[in-house]
Amino acid sequence: MINLKTKKIVVPYDFSKTADNAVEHAAFIAAFTKGELFLAFVEKRNELLNMLLPSLNIKKPSAISNLLSEKLSSEAANISKKYGVKVTPIFSSGNITTEIINLCDEIDANLLVMGTQGSDSNNDLFMGSNTYRTLTKSELPILTVRSSADKKGYSHIVLPIDLSTHTRQKVNVAIQLAKLFTAHIYVIAMYNEDEQVDKFKLDVYIKQIEKECTKYKVSVTSSISKTDNKVKKTLTFAKKVNADIIISMTDQDTEFKSVLLGNYIHQLINNSKIPVLCLQPELSEMQAGGTAGVPF
Repeated sequence: MINLKTKKIVVPYDFSKTADNAVEHAAFIAAFTKGELFLAFVEKRNELLNMLLPSLNIKKPSAISNLLSEKLSSEAANISKKYGVKVTPIFSSGNITTEIINLCDEIDANLLVMGTQGSDSNNDLFMGSNTYRTLTKSELPILTVRSSADKKGYSHIVLPIDLSTHTRQKVNVAIQLAKLFTAHIYVIAMYNEDEQVDKFKLDVYIKQIEKECTKYKVSVTSSISKTDNKVKKTLTFAKKVNADIIISMTDQDTEFKSVLLGNYIHQLINNSKIPVLCLQPELSEMQAGGTAGVPF
């Protein structure tokens, strides 16, 4: 069963507005749950040297590293003071994805919060290659954030359900968040023309989810929709219910038998201005092809 923990939250940070947006969400969660924040800057040495050394008239690479490290420590102190949470700055160099994943392993992190420009970016992958690679390689839950928080907390949770293998594994996390923030869960079950014959399964899933929500005294509203564009349907629905967060599996709407980033979640992150919590399927379920971790 997938559980969401927030004791140690890592935020990749590069001093940009996008990273600041991620910090805003991560710091609030850390403060609300009495967690700790780790602000991680990974220096891409060659890129930084080419960009900064000529303009700053600095010859030694270590001077740049020292300046950035000091700036990171200053930012961490400001964030700690603003949100009342413990913030640990971590400065390293190398491959961003590799360094972030190694850091998460070293400190036994529970959650990654990453800023993304989404479809506003000029990057070919839109969400950014670093976010993409981290999503495909990290086993941690990852909250992708595109904009600053309009309000504190997550009171309206959208839970998209489809006929993919692991779709129900995120239910437990949705209930955990709902209890934590006294939120309402909005389930949107979706199927396309080719899945018409299996629509009855979604009816079963919804009844199971409603039963589980009732068990934990979480309010829930459910609906089923036929659509030829599940991403567009999810986002339209999320806007309609004034959602604060969308929860999805990284392989939702795909039957790949390995931890790959599904087309649905890729497009969802690219186009959603609402934070998206991305969950990796449990490996035991993937290997067995069953429903490991599903609480019903």
